[in-house]
Amino acid sequence: MKIAFIIRDLGHGGAQRQLVLLAGGLVQQGHEISVLHFYGGPFRDELESAGANTVCIGKRSRWDLVGFFLRLVKAARTIRPEVLHGYLAESNLMALFLKPLCGFPRVVWGVRDSQTDAHLWGVLGRLSFRLNCLLARFADLIICNSQAGRDYYAARGYPLKKMHGVPNGIDTEKFQPQQRKPSALPTFGLVGRMNPMKDIATFLRAAALVPHAQFLIIGSGDAAYEQQMRSLATSLGLDSRLIWMPAQKDMPAIYARLDCLVNSSAFGEGFSNVIGEAMACGVPCIASDVGDSAWIIGDKSRIFPVGDHAALAQCMRAFTPHDPRQRIVEEFSVARLIQRTSRLLAKKVLWLTTGLGSGGAEMMLVQLIRGLPQFQHSVISLTSGGKHATALREGGYEVHSLDMPAGKPTLASLWRLFRIVRQTKADVLMGWMYHGCFAAVLARFMRFKSVPVIWNVRQSLYDLKHEKRGSALVIRALASLSWLPARITYNTQTGARQHESLGYRASKTQLIPNGFDLAKWQPGTPIPGRIGRFGRNAPMKDYATFITAAKIIAEKKPGTEFIVVGAGTEELQVPACIQILGERHDLPELTASLNIAVSSSAFGEGFPNVIGEAMACSVPVVATDIGDTRWVMGDTGRLVPPGDPAALAQACIDVLDSAILHDPNSRARIAQHFSIESVLQKFAALLDSPHAVSPAADSSPSPSLASPLPHS
Repeated sequence: MKIAFIIRDLGHGGAQRQLVLLAGGLVQQGHEISVLHFYGGPFRDELESAGANTVCIGKRSRWDLVGFFLRLVKAARTIRPEVLHGYLAESNLMALFLKPLCGFPRVVWGVRDSQTDAHLWGVLGRLSFRLNCLLARFADLIICNSQAGRDYYAARGYPLKKMHGVPNGIDTEKFQPQQRKPSALPTFGLVGRMNPMKDIATFLRAAALVPHAQFLIIGSGDAAYEQQMRSLATSLGLDSRLIWMPAQKDMPAIYARLDCLVNSSAFGEGFSNVIGEAMACGVPCIASDVGDSAWIIGDKSRIFPVGDHAALAQCMRAFTPHDPRQRIVEEFSVARLIQRTSRLLAKKVLWLTTGLGSGGAEMMLVQLIRGLPQFQHSVISLTSGGKHATALREGGYEVHSLDMPAGKPTLASLWRLFRIVRQTKADVLMGWMYHGCFAAVLARFMRFKSVPVIWNVRQSLYDLKHEKRGSALVIRALASLSWLPARITYNTQTGARQHESLGYRASKTQLIPNGFDLAKWQPGTPIPGRIGRFGRNAPMKDYATFITAAKIIAEKKPGTEFIVVGAGTEELQVPACIQILGERHDLPELTASLNIAVSSSAFGEGFPNVIGEAMACSVPVVATDIGDTRWVMGDTGRLVPPGDPAALAQACIDVLDSAILHDPNSRARIAQHFSIESVLQKFAALLDSPHAVSPAADSSPSPSLASPLPHS
């Protein structure tokens, strides 16, 4: 993904340091990072060394406005980012102004303080602050590096729903504990630039009340303010116990000189990098109750009220050494910064599916969502309910139901679809199954933006007469609309060719078969003579053929056990030898208990999950030659013609006579060709670049496996 950051300068500062760490981490994740900066600075070399592209706009003076903005527009249009991320107030405004001029990327604002210091910057500073408050609602996302900053700006008009907290990341490799020389007196240090917001006066007044300690102040900045503080220290009699040092490059060595770091800031502190760095070096901290200092330290006894030097002195006197590094490693590392940020910046994928019931297509959808955490996922189900809807919501995913009766659209459901699409602002629309694909087409036009659409077709198509009238109409409509999606993905070779013969654009075809989690589907202890038929009760599953075959087997092999599992199977009329278990949630265990797994489907089967799951469990399979069953099974198992109970029964009897309980070759085939990992990689690449040309192996399935499709 192309991400462009905008920042005023690349000089020494906490925000700039965080940008360097974040940009480097995003580059390592494979993102294309650019940094547009108004002025140069020493961090430019570090950014370029990390693999980021830097572009200095070169603001020549305070009043270089028109020329500066035109140069900024040119740079942004050259990059054409998918995400435009501002860093600090004026950069946030620039990102918003650039949005319509460089392809309408998602605009992300970065809030890096806990309250504004705009009053210190004159009329232009106050104007910038008011503009930020007024225009914040137009940003797509607002990332705050502190909880305090989020609360402060939300109270001033920033939209709370768009605001997310991502604390700074501390480089725990760079900031590590170092050996310290023992000292007779504890050393308390303050690190920060010379600025009134750091309230060094409170630190000095507290130091005067702690006679048995020594003190260190490290920082550069406002020379006049520094002179005032030096004069105050002299008047308090601290000269013999206080050392002043300018800003240092080797901060781990500085922290190693301290027993305790003190942060006495009066305002404006969001996430204090200094506190995080010191704690990563194993140095305990005491801080004023400003910004997120209390949250970072995690101990209220080490927090004092702003400006209360007596309370600070009490904290110093009560100080006891301890090692706070582990808290930084677990909660505030650079890895956590990159993880949290990339999750928020990730592409938004809106999945539109016919339903979230118990079928194989729905299960595959859930596996993909869970297995692709690098994307943000939202799901729209055209119909209500479904066990997977509950599972997704419990996993923290956004799931919407349009509650269409039997998938038939109503004005209320279309209006709800419009509202969800407009609110979600997805980067990719993924249609799942026929009606979901048609809904994705509607969503594309509701989005009012050129957003890539991907269709996923989940079945083979032997004869439209087998489909319901409404479904047949949708299938034909999709053929006419197949120019619109960026890709049409199929999970079956047969299905791809059959749909192409109906008019679906062959140039859009990409084959991505189903994948199986080999850690979930593992061999077990099969029960000899147990035959299972798993699948929902639907005409395409042809339970009549299975039941007839079971009767034949029972006559020739008395004692054979038959189990049926699936939604709606309770309605089947079966002989006493068949046990109906209905819908179950222990399918891996039940599958592994089988001697034979049977698929008796007569039509419509695309990529048969039950066959792949049984093969992953090393269970011998007997199946009808439908869809891509032959491709999935390869040289394993036994294939029979559809609708032939005698052939199905004989194949099962042959397996029983052979006394084969395990088929390790089946599991090996699934591991080699149909692992969930390979499928996740293909979908990740597709969602990242929907318009990229798919691999020839995926887009050109073998025509010899396709069956003719009657168009009547």
